Amino acid sequence: MDYASEQQMELEALEAIYMDELQVYDGDTPSGGWPAAGETYKIVVTPQEDGENGLAGAEELEMELLFAHTAKYPEEAPCLKLRSSKGLSDADIERCFRMLMDQVEENKGMPMIYTLVTAAKEWLRGRAAETQQETPEQAQRRLAAEDEAKRAAIRAMGTMVTPENFREWKAKFDAEQRAAKAKAMEGLLDADKARRLTGKQWFMQDKNKTYTEQQHEDEDSSDEDYYDGEHQEGGQDKSEGRRGLEADIAGIDFDSDDDEGMLEGEG
Repeated sequence: MDYASEQQMELEALEAIYMDELQVYDGDTPSGGWPAAGETYKIVVTPQEDGENGLAGAEELEMELLFAHTAKYPEEAPCLKLRSSKGLSDADIERCFRMLMDQVEENKGMPMIYTLVTAAKEWLRGRAAETQQETPEQAQRRLAAEDEAKRAAIRAMGTMVTPENFREWKAKFDAEQRAAKAKAMEGLLDADKARRLTGKQWFMQDKNKTYTEQQHEDEDSSDEDYYDGEHQEGGQDKSEGRRGLEADIAGIDFDSDDDEGMLEGEG
């Protein structure tokens, strides 16, 4: 199969059918699961047919269908996305999208964009009829159930990342990082300031240090003076003792009779 020729012929047919309603889409597309082989196109889908009036509730509902051919379309599914333009909840879009994916499986192997747009229009007509038949209480219960279903899906699968919510998360993350960094820097500055001495504290610390060193020097000097004095005093006593002994010996008269008598008497 010549895929490029099949895709080109389908685009020409769609332009003839939808004319200005078929537009090249230049907005953001899903970052994953969108293997487009060419341009992405947009068709606005409403419940009413051209020239039709009087369908109750039709003016309140509108969606955009985005599509793009893949390399092997139509033997494989096209890239496909629905977006609410008016009056449709996320749960509504999810229900319609599941219906379209069933159509994709049934129509593989043949051009299917026109079939998908027609199926989306029919689904919107049914949705408009449901809206008109609902009482206010029923509508409230339906919206509450759809909202709960959406929350349950988010809890089960997590929030899908889109360019919009990623930018929002990134801005919030960057702001938190800047705030944390500023707080940490403020803490460092406070700690540094607390460690610093004021002029008075520095002066008193230096003065106390000088006083302590002077005390140690005075104590060392006193010890040395005491030792030297004690040594000199002891030496003086010993010298005086020797001189006294020498004087006593010099005063003895060994030739005296008294001394001889003393010696004889002893003998």
